[in-house]
Amino acid sequence: MSNTKAWRQKRRTTKPNARQKRNGLFLDAHPFCQGCCCHQAREAHHELPRGHDDRYDWRFMMALCVACHVLRHRALSAS
Repeated sequence: MSNTKAWRQKRRTTKPNARQKRNGLFLDAHPFCQGCCCHQAREAHHELPRGHDDRYDWRFMMALCVACHVLRHRALSAS
């Protein structure tokens, strides 16, 4: 799960890793779900598979609420 701005502001004993920082910045720039357009985006969905060079390019990412993210992965696993 990606980390929101509020999560990053909390005190912690370990530093967030690069993925958490990158996804957090993406979600700060895209606060609403790009699937339903009515809920707060809480997770970053990657359109490209792991290992692809452009996986973390914002053009190939979507900010989604939890429900839309689950639906997206169910659709991908069904096909």
